[in-house]
Parts: sequence; structure tokens; C-alpha cells
Amino acid sequence: MAHRSSSHIRSDLKYLNRDLSPNVTAVTVDDDIFRWEATLIGPVNTPYEGEVFKIRLNFPPDYPRHPPKVVFITRICHPNISDNGGIYLKVLRADYWFPMSIVKLFKGIVENLIEPEVNDEEQTIEYLANLYKSDRRRFEAMAREMTN
Repeated sequence: MAHRSSSHIRSDLKYLNRDLSPNVTAVTVDDDIFRWEATLIGPVNTPYEGEVFKIRLNFPPDYPRHPPKVVFITRICHPNISDNGGIYLKVLRADYWFPMSIVKLFKGIVENLIEPEVNDEEQTIEYLANLYKSDRRRFEAMAREMTN
């Protein structure tokens, strides 16, 4: 199983670096195909625009049957990202996961940076979600300041 997983992961890494965009790249950590460090450039027209974020991915031995663990290393102020960098996205939960390419996963992360999911209490940092809903300009100013 691990061999099949590593082949799948190698393919995803090659495809991500070749075809996604210049906004996301990834490399293995210590030549371990199951551990990646990715760089994501914040999407335009967001408080994260132009910022460079480091993200760590740890793949389980039975990937793609189970999701990778994805964590922002770079500090970010976002309603779906915890203080320790954990990403609250349903698709990353084992009970919602379905096998997908890492390119598609990163597209989901970028979409979430553009438009956070603020209506699912289990998936949000409550005070940030409330601020985003009640005073988006203030939230964006705070996110921009904390990101810089």
C-alpha cells in the first residue's frame, strides 16, 4: 500500500509544480515523499494578497484513501485557520474526505482564503467568523495587519 501511495504522491507533486500556477509550489522535506513543504502566494483582492505562506503537508501511508494533514506554518489570521495553523476544511476531515489530487486540494484552500466558510461553527474560529460577518472591512484590516 505504501508503494502505491508514494507513487500517487510523487505524481501529485510533479503535477502541482508543473501545472497549477506560479502561486503554489511544493518540495519534499528531507527527501521524504510523505512530507512536503508548500509555498502559497496569497490570492489577489484578499487581505493575504502577495504574502508568501509556508504550508506543511504530511501524508498518511494509505493516502489517497485518507487525507493529508495540512498546516499553515506561516501565521495567518483567518476564520478557518487556527492559531497553530490547523485548517478547518470539511474536505480534510476523514469523514468527508474523498480521494482527490493535491492540486484540487490547494484550489480549495485558495478558494477558502478568498471566501472563508463562516457559517459552520465546527469549522471556524468563532470571533473571527463573527467579525467577518459583521464588519468585513475591519476583519480584512486586522487580517492584513496580522499577516504583514
